[in-house]
Amino acid sequence: MMKVISIATWLMLFILAGCSDASPYAEEPSAQERTITLNLDITTRADNGTDTPEKLRLWICDGSDNLIQYIENSPTWQASSTEGIDWITSLQAKIKTKEIESLNFYLVLNDAYSSVDDASPISFINIDDIAALKNTSFVLTNYGGDNKVPMTGTKNLALNADELEYGVLIDATRCVAKLGIYCTKGNTSSTLTIDQVTLSKVPDKGYLFEPDPDSYTSIEYTGTKNLLSITEQITVTKSYTGEMPSYFEDFWAETTTEESFEEISSPYLLENLNGNVTDDGFLQVNGSITDNDKRYCITLSYTLNGVGYTQNIYVSQIKRNQYSKIYIRINDAITISTYCQVNSWTEHEMEVPAFE
Repeated sequence: MMKVISIATWLMLFILAGCSDASPYAEEPSAQERTITLNLDITTRADNGTDTPEKLRLWICDGSDNLIQYIENSPTWQASSTEGIDWITSLQAKIKTKEIESLNFYLVLNDAYSSVDDASPISFINIDDIAALKNTSFVLTNYGGDNKVPMTGTKNLALNADELEYGVLIDATRCVAKLGIYCTKGNTSSTLTIDQVTLSKVPDKGYLFEPDPDSYTSIEYTGTKNLLSITEQITVTKSYTGEMPSYFEDFWAETTTEESFEEISSPYLLENLNGNVTDDGFLQVNGSITDNDKRYCITLSYTLNGVGYTQNIYVSQIKRNQYSKIYIRINDAITISTYCQVNSWTEHEMEVPAFE
């Protein structure tokens, strides 16, 4: 009797073991892993053909912004064959995506600094809190070109249970603006020199990623900045006697502005969203702006036919990734004409094709 029971017990264990081997819950390792290949396609209109970003930092998170992988490197860039000066670099990341329905990507290009007195850039290697990353502020420093400024981008990617290959497109934009100031005279026989150009209502910081509106309340607009790169006067020899276009008209041809206007300054600026575009267009000359207004104000000091004058030009809403060119014509002793082109400062497209 005992022998029969032992045989029955052994048969039951064998059957149970067989059921375990055939369990529908067993998973293939490939179902737990996704391979994401990132080929970053950087598009720029920089004047310098060798002007490329220097640092790349990428946070890959799940849909709840829990960090999965952080990548930091100094990639090698290659020029593409597309129109203009495009730069391409690529990187590859393998991540396990079990029970992850989507991925969030956060990109930072180049270094950023938290203080003008600090010689060390912000260290991102220990930042694993995406909320803190989004709230990271920076200050302006000296940049070596349009693609050396801080740039950021974000992207969300939905994952499918039966797909292991994904393509991602990320648009990265510059976190700063650029302002070109050009001057001319309205009378060819006049003598005109630019003595000083300053900018007031300068914000004390900017944000790498566009923050929520409440974060802007912590910015102070009390700084000033000298926009002349040299201390000597700039003699304006060019003149323009034609019609100045209105704000809503098409942009001038580049040859017209180069032949008729002297470039005075072209600084990088932090974005300043204060000030609305008025009926006069992008700018207000003097006018009823109060001292408490927070919009950028250009103070232009010049000497016309031996007499010194000063004009204030109030600028509306300088946004990140915006390249604005302000053209100023000194007409006579008391009047000037202004025109602004708000140019599209080319976005950077990071394209990630399917893994092969």
